[in-house]
Amino acid sequence: MIKLWRSRLRQHVQEQQKYLRLVFNDHFVLILLILFGGALYAYSQIVKTLQPSGWLALGLALIFTGFLSLGQLATLAEAPDQIFLLPKAEAFKTYLLKARHYSMILPGILLTFTSLAMWPLFAQLGQDPASGTMALLVSLWLFKDLDLWLQFLQRYHLPIRWHHERLILLGIAFIALFGGFYLHPAMTLLVALILDLVFRWQLKSVLDQGQLNFSVLINLEEARMGRLYRFYNLFTDVPGLANSVHRRRYLDGLLKLVKPQQATTWLFLYLRGFLRGGEYLGLYVRLLVIGAVIVAVLSPWWLVLGFAILFLYMVGFQLLPFYYQYDDIVFVHLYPVAPEQKPAAFEQLLTVLLLIEVLTFTLVTLVRLQWLAAGSIFIGGGLFVWAFTRWYARMRLKQHHVMI
Repeated sequence: MIKLWRSRLRQHVQEQQKYLRLVFNDHFVLILLILFGGALYAYSQIVKTLQPSGWLALGLALIFTGFLSLGQLATLAEAPDQIFLLPKAEAFKTYLLKARHYSMILPGILLTFTSLAMWPLFAQLGQDPASGTMALLVSLWLFKDLDLWLQFLQRYHLPIRWHHERLILLGIAFIALFGGFYLHPAMTLLVALILDLVFRWQLKSVLDQGQLNFSVLINLEEARMGRLYRFYNLFTDVPGLANSVHRRRYLDGLLKLVKPQQATTWLFLYLRGFLRGGEYLGLYVRLLVIGAVIVAVLSPWWLVLGFAILFLYMVGFQLLPFYYQYDDIVFVHLYPVAPEQKPAAFEQLLTVLLLIEVLTFTLVTLVRLQWLAAGSIFIGGGLFVWAFTRWYARMRLKQHHVMI
């Protein structure tokens, strides 16, 4: 079983490296570096203004509970296992233990960095940053260890079955984290340590009474990998992954903005595909919301403008592949429309979407009465949209056409 795990892990890592190279391309890495630097600057400014309070403890508890919920048990199980490995269900426990150890790596790294980020905040709140950070870090590791054990047991038929066991654990973690931030992180550590010790004391007897449920094991792994591949599909084509299409009747009114005539054939098609597709609409809304939140928490007008333009570029760049959405459909090549209508329609849609983003960022800064930032976003963002759609987008699409 250990040899099987190592073989699958090696194949899995090779496959993930292939997609990660496409996701973290030069543009995206540059954007992440700029975002990281801006986030550090904003965090350093926010920390200086914080004072101990119950509301602060509540907010921090919610944030770290959210981080705890990230990270699923990666078993790498495959559908044929239900048939070929059924006689070795008992020995498969060794395989799952290896999978549990592997599944702890990424959440452990994430929780480590988030705990270290609390160092300056503990100092600002008058607590010892070294002991506070270490207590918080160990507490989060223990809670995540419990979370992965609960996911481990979820793959078994057990005589006693809890409902929403992970939700109960996250609720306990939230209460412990709130008490730790309000009083001292040692309180959180004490709760996490007691829970972990009691659980491990009962774990062997619980596992001895259970039987591996291959059906649940495979379904959960397929769902986990499906979410991962859908994320990759935002950046590149993933073979065998089909995008879902939704009716979205509440958006039908937007289609009426385009008159049903021959001159707007491509514009209607692009707008309809954007509103009903399962890929680009979600990507656009997510980046729009994230950008609005970041713009809302920043103060210097030049930093607000920089992040606004950065998110405009991110959205525009990610929407460029939508231009080729219908190239493989033979019927669109038979449309009795002028060839130049297609790029003109896509450019019009892209311009409108980016201008909506500009207006959103402008309104967010106006709510905070940042008049200089609002004016700079409105003017600078509008100029960027014009340059992006009239120059950069045309250049990128023309280069892709030449390569084909």
